[in-house]
Amino acid sequence: MHFSVPSIVFLVLATSCGFISWILISQEIEEVNRKLPEIDRVSLGYMYPGKMQKIKAAYKRLYPDGRIEQFRVIAQVAMFVFLAFTALSAGFLK
Repeated sequence: MHFSVPSIVFLVLATSCGFISWILISQEIEEVNRKLPEIDRVSLGYMYPGKMQKIKAAYKRLYPDGRIEQFRVIAQVAMFVFLAFTALSAGFLK
């Protein structure tokens, strides 16, 4: 295994996309919480698939024209693509 310059660049890009995705998830939760009663608000801590589905459904219901969800998915897909490029360029699959 060898970390070349391209593999480091891909890893930095993947990390950046992951960070952007986290920011977008936080923004999505804040916008959903703005319109929900205090008892139904979603916490920013501990994410799991069921919670993400709840946030996604609430966001689509409350903001039908909202684009944060779309940008978050793009950032997450880009993160996994860059991680795959990191693995390929670092020789993980040889």
